[in-house]
Amino acid sequence: MSVRRRISRIIASRRNAVEPGDPIAALGDSQRQQEENLDRARRSVADLAAVRHRVDTLARQAAADLDACNREAERAVANNNDDAARSALRHALEIQKRLETLTRQRDDVDQQFRSLESDLYRLETSLQDNAVRYESLRAQHGATQAALNVQGAVSSSAGNSMETARAAREAEQAARQLRHQQAAQEELAWSDPTSGKLEEAFDELEAREAAEQDLRQLKGRVQGNRPGSA
Repeated sequence: MSVRRRISRIIASRRNAVEPGDPIAALGDSQRQQEENLDRARRSVADLAAVRHRVDTLARQAAADLDACNREAERAVANNNDDAARSALRHALEIQKRLETLTRQRDDVDQQFRSLESDLYRLETSLQDNAVRYESLRAQHGATQAALNVQGAVSSSAGNSMETARAAREAEQAARQLRHQQAAQEELAWSDPTSGKLEEAFDELEAREAAEQDLRQLKGRVQGNRPGSA
């Protein structure tokens, strides 16, 4: 075998290899294949029924021709016409052979028809059972797939909730750290004489004392200007 032919065979074998797929889809393909087989079986039964009808029609016609030849021979004998009687009898023998052949063919076809009809009934029953089973399995598969999707969504949601809770805890911890840092900075600002915080406090205190002194002076002037004051 040449290298080219070997490569061609390898490529063809790989191309025809059945790849694993969805079992439900494979079952559906098998169901459709059985339906196609059932259609072919029905056509075969219909064709065989037509053949049986034609053979039966030919056998009936041969039987009628045989009866006519026998009556013709009887009339020839009654008329003392031996030659006509012999001719009718020879024709009757030929028709008798044809009738026997047709009868055997009709019996064979009839037997084949009954057998094929029985096979067709079993195939129809099996296909109906398989169709019910296929629909049941497909429904179960769909329900299982839906349950898996829901479980996946729940698991994903639980994971997201855990992530959210962890992020919230980390944010709260960071906020506490910032508050502690701010409080520490404020304490350091009050304890540091060079900090702006302390200078602002001294300025506020000086401004308040000055305002109090001005207030006392204002009250003294107001009271000194009142009538009757000495």
